[in-house]
Amino acid sequence: MATRLNGLTFVIPVYNEQEAIVSTVTDLSKTLEDLNIPYEIIVIDDGSVDETAPRLQEIEIKNFVLLKNPTNSGYGAAIKKGLLEATYEWVGIIDGDGSYEIEAIPRLVAEAEKGFDMVVGNRKNISRTDSPIKRFFRSVLRTIVWLLVDKQIKDINSGFRLVRKSAVTEFFPFLCSTFSFTTSLSIFFAERGLFVADISTEYRDREGNSKVRHIRDSLRAFHMILQGVTYFNPIKTFVFIAALMIIVVCVPAMCLAMLHMATLSAYYMIFGSVVTLLLGLGILGDIVRTSAMRADLRYSAWSKTNQAAKDSDDT
Repeated sequence: MATRLNGLTFVIPVYNEQEAIVSTVTDLSKTLEDLNIPYEIIVIDDGSVDETAPRLQEIEIKNFVLLKNPTNSGYGAAIKKGLLEATYEWVGIIDGDGSYEIEAIPRLVAEAEKGFDMVVGNRKNISRTDSPIKRFFRSVLRTIVWLLVDKQIKDINSGFRLVRKSAVTEFFPFLCSTFSFTTSLSIFFAERGLFVADISTEYRDREGNSKVRHIRDSLRAFHMILQGVTYFNPIKTFVFIAALMIIVVCVPAMCLAMLHMATLSAYYMIFGSVVTLLLGLGILGDIVRTSAMRADLRYSAWSKTNQAAKDSDDT
């Protein structure tokens, strides 16, 4: 059943975005004002060293909150901070570089009101704006997701979306603190069986320089995908690893043996098997670590609730 949003918080993580941050916040404020629902805008200045901080301090609009990190903690960490400070159950995420279509927010809100847990701004023209190397890494990531995740996710790492705060905080121990935050969020929502919708939007040229590092961030995104899939469906991850081992290790080793390179074939097989085994153990260890963190968070929340009830009884 469709429900009217009782309020909306928009979180903007910012790191050295002096060119577009003021216009982004101003345009966002105007758009949210037209929605006729309570709202707030939270900007997290994540240790900027350019003119971002002074320009943010000059912004004078209502319902604007500025939070500062003394040093750069990462894109995902900044969003987490904003989520924890959010007043409302529904939280929007958008970059401060002017690349996302702010005018599309009413359409995202209308879709969220239908009962979805997350609505993603699908950048329909992203392939035309990507550089060749970025297009390559994006296609690799899309292929991996297609192999491992049952649900089709059109724009897995879009930084423009609306989410339910209570649904996101469930995954806090697992969510990446870097640029792979939105990727890991998409994976966990899909694997958890939450309702996700997407709305087609235009992606514009960003103002200023990108902070994304393609190889590093793609590897982290791959790590987040494996972590999310393993937590909810471990057999799927290990079937994928087994298939990868057959293709990358077993088949080449057999070819070397057929070419009478028995020693090289044996070394290749041993080396590949050890690497695959260590990868599997690493994935399991990572899941144990994050599961323990989640259990600690639950125990901490239970302890606080129990202590509050005890104090109430004492009074």
